[in-house]
Amino acid sequence: MEIKGNWSLFFEDPATGVAHTVPAQVPGNVIGDLHRAGIIPDPFFGSNSVALRKYEFADWTYKTTFVPPEYEPGERLQLTLDGVDTVFTLFINGEEVGKGENMFIAHSFDVTDFVKPGVENDLTVEIRSSIHFARSIPLTMASHTHDYSYDNFALRRALHTYGWDIAPRIVGAGLWRKVTLDVLKPERWTEVYLHTDALEKNHAELSLFWQFTSHRRMLEGYTAHFSMKCGESVYEETKVLRFTSGMHYIRLADPKLWEPRNWGAPHLYDCTLTLLFNGEVKDIYKFRTGIRTVDLIRSEPEPYEKGKFLFEVNGRPFFAMGSNWVPADALHGENPGRVREALRLMAETGSNMIRCWGGSVYEDHEFFDICDELGMLVWQDFMIACQTPLQDERFRNTMAEEAASVIRKLRQHPSIALWSGDNECDCSLKWTGRLRKLLPSSNSITREILPRAVWSHDPGRDYLPSSPFLHDKVAREPEKYHCPEQHLWGPRDDFKRDFYRRNTAVFASEMGYHGMPEPASLKQFLPPESLNGRVGNPDWICHAAQPFGDLEGCNVYRIQLMLDQVLALFGTVPEELEPFAELSQIVQAEAFKFFIESFRIRWPEKTGVLWWNLIDCWPQFSDAVVDYYYRKKLAFSYICQSQQPVVMMFDEPEAWHIGLYISNVTLLAQEVDYQVEDLDSGEVVLSGHCRVEANATSRVDALRMSSGEQKMYLIRWTGSVSGVNHYLQGSAPFSPERYKNWMKKLQSLPEYK
Repeated sequence: MEIKGNWSLFFEDPATGVAHTVPAQVPGNVIGDLHRAGIIPDPFFGSNSVALRKYEFADWTYKTTFVPPEYEPGERLQLTLDGVDTVFTLFINGEEVGKGENMFIAHSFDVTDFVKPGVENDLTVEIRSSIHFARSIPLTMASHTHDYSYDNFALRRALHTYGWDIAPRIVGAGLWRKVTLDVLKPERWTEVYLHTDALEKNHAELSLFWQFTSHRRMLEGYTAHFSMKCGESVYEETKVLRFTSGMHYIRLADPKLWEPRNWGAPHLYDCTLTLLFNGEVKDIYKFRTGIRTVDLIRSEPEPYEKGKFLFEVNGRPFFAMGSNWVPADALHGENPGRVREALRLMAETGSNMIRCWGGSVYEDHEFFDICDELGMLVWQDFMIACQTPLQDERFRNTMAEEAASVIRKLRQHPSIALWSGDNECDCSLKWTGRLRKLLPSSNSITREILPRAVWSHDPGRDYLPSSPFLHDKVAREPEKYHCPEQHLWGPRDDFKRDFYRRNTAVFASEMGYHGMPEPASLKQFLPPESLNGRVGNPDWICHAAQPFGDLEGCNVYRIQLMLDQVLALFGTVPEELEPFAELSQIVQAEAFKFFIESFRIRWPEKTGVLWWNLIDCWPQFSDAVVDYYYRKKLAFSYICQSQQPVVMMFDEPEAWHIGLYISNVTLLAQEVDYQVEDLDSGEVVLSGHCRVEANATSRVDALRMSSGEQKMYLIRWTGSVSGVNHYLQGSAPFSPERYKNWMKKLQSLPEYK
């Protein structure tokens, strides 16, 4: 049962010592509780988040009462805190039950001997200041991170809470996932995992791993009945159990495969494993899963070669297009409905892969259930980002425990394509200038601890040590060896400059461009006097994700960045807010369109692009294409066009021509009639008929052009599939009014999303 109850929160103001008791929301965050109680203003408005610094030094106490469920002799009561932020001690009726210090995993305790049956019991969770706890743990000279995140090294907390370019610094606390009290039977399944080993022509080879617990001295009499069903595909078998652990191999004829988006249906099997003793049912374990294989085909580059980085799904090459996933909300536990809505938007863009970024948290089952149902592949980072992590025994043991817990919890989801050790930790050595002595392979967390956990608990899935993964030879000689998987940020200047146009990435797992939110959104998080504040305005600086709202941090340049990007494409930066926001969104939209299409045109030489990112976790100025209030920027629409399953698009000029390509990520060949229209004159300048094979990209035509001519072309195609797209031709700067006239024509088309 879930302990919902009437939770209360006690704390003392660190600055004044004044004690407070307020109602608490569980799941939730203490900052949300303080706001609801009227103690603090909206933490997302103006520069209010900067004033929350003092609460980093507070200790917090949650209290409630509960009546335990009835249970039989031999059964036990287990209390589970699914998510605590972060260092806590648990008490029942004033007695200490246990402790924990990891935000990312569930903490379970046998509370049978602490609970009074049939009456109300007191439940208390004391949470210590994360900052105070971290002060007691020394760091080493080799440890490196952002200058505002050193107080995170000792703790397993979401890194973004210390401040990031996508999130505010709000080092709060909370019971951010549910609290449950369950009755455990003496005979029950403790671990079940069904894995797809191989797909053959007419059957699938599966392995079913199980463990159960028993209080009996003898193990004679146990059997397991396993069934799985997906439509008319049914399998059933009963097996004698001779030990509490084991593996059963299954040959399933004519399986219904879980296919990713655009390839077919993501078929899911409903599975049931029943534990019986002498024919009597003792426990039933139910789950859903899909039958599929996912393989990462990767090689280290040879000198001046690119190397390989390609996902194969069910034995076929897969072009990945999608986004990076950041926290759905900066305050974990406060708005759980944002996960479902964000995934709906992700599906709307036509994405087929999500990369769960390592500065966040591990999402719960709901996230992966939805991805399973959508056919959305998930690249899952472990939660380490942009640092050289501690290597001491304490931290190694903590990471081993965390990885085992996370893998065992999530591995049944067919959507998970890859475990990745971290985000940009290999690169962090380069940032510090320490590569001469400290090489990426010296990181024992990602080279020993995490791969060992994957090997032990999910050996059928691929593991990538870091994103990007820098082999030592790549780190030593970057001019000679190119990493096939890259984060393409660079100078963030004109999006068609050589850094972007001639990049050496085979797979881009991060790539983004800033764009202003809608003015209506700005009015929700900025005071009137700051609405058009721009460079130097403290509220704009705060919402460019400066941890302490000052001018010294590493992200302060991002306000000027948006101005420069508008200036680069249009040659002018409007003084008024509305036209500036409109032009900023246009620049971002064209950039995202160019990034995605330049990779699709070069399939299979280039194998995927995961842009940064879908939606903000708080109101801000960012690369997101949907703001915190769910208002879509123009880039959202352009991405929908560029990520159509079948899309026609122009490449950049070569030899006085722009090549016309058709890209098809479906498993069916497609035939279309196409025409290209000059949006100014309405003249059809190109037309024809073409065929593109399944899962392929083809050049089908070319149009003579000059970069001195500024035009926008409308591309239409009809046939086995239909669609529209556009192409912006010519050299910047473009007239804002002329571009907006083109945009009005595009948006008047019923087929243009």
